[in-house]
Amino acid sequence: MLRVIRSWVISGMFLDVLQKFGDQPQIFQESSGARQSFVENDGSFELCYQFMYVQLNGKCAPRDPWSFRQTGVYHRYSARDHCNRVALLHPSDEALSQSRLDDYAQSSCRIALATHPLNVHLVVLSSYLISWQDHIESLASELEQIIPDCSQRRHIDVVDTSAPHATPLIDPDRLQTLRHIEYKIVCKACRCLRSTITIVQTLMTVNSAVANINPHLGQESQSIYMELQQFEQRLECHINAAEILAQRVQATLGLLTNLLDVENQAISNKINTRILRLTRDSVDDNATVRVITVCTLIYLPASFMASFLGMNLFDFGVDDGAFRTSPNFGYTLWRLYP
Repeated sequence: MLRVIRSWVISGMFLDVLQKFGDQPQIFQESSGARQSFVENDGSFELCYQFMYVQLNGKCAPRDPWSFRQTGVYHRYSARDHCNRVALLHPSDEALSQSRLDDYAQSSCRIALATHPLNVHLVVLSSYLISWQDHIESLASELEQIIPDCSQRRHIDVVDTSAPHATPLIDPDRLQTLRHIEYKIVCKACRCLRSTITIVQTLMTVNSAVANINPHLGQESQSIYMELQQFEQRLECHINAAEILAQRVQATLGLLTNLLDVENQAISNKINTRILRLTRDSVDDNATVRVITVCTLIYLPASFMASFLGMNLFDFGVDDGAFRTSPNFGYTLWRLYP
């Protein structure tokens, strides 16, 4: 890459796109669509952009079969010698756009490809835009699997989780999956689609500038403009579909979140009712213990006196009724307290 940059004298604008590859895997999702362009007075131009798209990765469930990928494009066109220098940064060696360009170069269509400098961008964009429809439909199918026939339901049944073999609809795992789908739609798909529209509009601007400076490219430029306009309309349709799907996900998330709050409140009420019942039982037990304690205080002295006097420590005179200590009193104390 360094040799190409030096030999082609590539400007610094391409370095901004180059830096978004490799060591920054998370940043490119937020900064996709970076583009710069410059058109000279003679019709020459220099263009570079970062193109984000979605593509099947061949993975099987439960892993996500779709991956968001990026392609960096640099193009310098010289109107003086009609020379095109294009550099493409692909995520893999078997990129679809590169294989299509190679097929064009080896077929008779290479002459048609060279009639206009922006034809190569049509090949790159058209190679991946077709995947967006399938990706959005896969997200809709994933949503239908989480909430079956949710688009036709007027209510959602709440399953009692305490019942045996119950499959609760309000499940934190399902909420997490819905959050993940919302993230893929709002933070990835919609942003990438909008950035692609920005790239298409930039190409339309460059195409108009080249057509105004080079009248001999007028007919080809008009065809390029119509193709780019179709791309823009198709992308807007994909954005509308993604936004509608995101609204469905958000509405379902809001409903399930509210139902989960109601369920949590019901569980909290049950817990509070049990705590109140335990508190009342404790109060009743305390009242019973209080009664027993009062009865004990009343009858304990009498029980003590009856037990003490019932021991053979005292004698009661039969003739005179005198109360005397028993002769064995000392022996008994000696045995009790040695």
